[in-house]
Amino acid sequence: MSKQLIYSRSTPANSEGRTVLNPRFFNEPVEGATKVFIDGSYPKIARAYEDVGVPVADIADMRALPGKARAKEPTDPAPPATPPAEGSSSNSH
Repeated sequence: MSKQLIYSRSTPANSEGRTVLNPRFFNEPVEGATKVFIDGSYPKIARAYEDVGVPVADIADMRALPGKARAKEPTDPAPPATPPAEGSSSNSH
């Protein structure tokens, strides 16, 4: 199973299925990581993962994982028809 990590100070879009970590608290590479995305300039983090053979990419290169993309927000349905005002009649004689 793929264990992808994101180092970012906020949760980016398309992060579902990945672990988001704050780069401020980086000490050493996470064991078992298969790919790392970095949001910002953190050369120490990139170098540490590259040294253990884990591919590192910029956050801009990250795509949604298959089957993990967040569902689109439903669009608002059309507003209900306005009922006729009281006392008015559609039958006119």
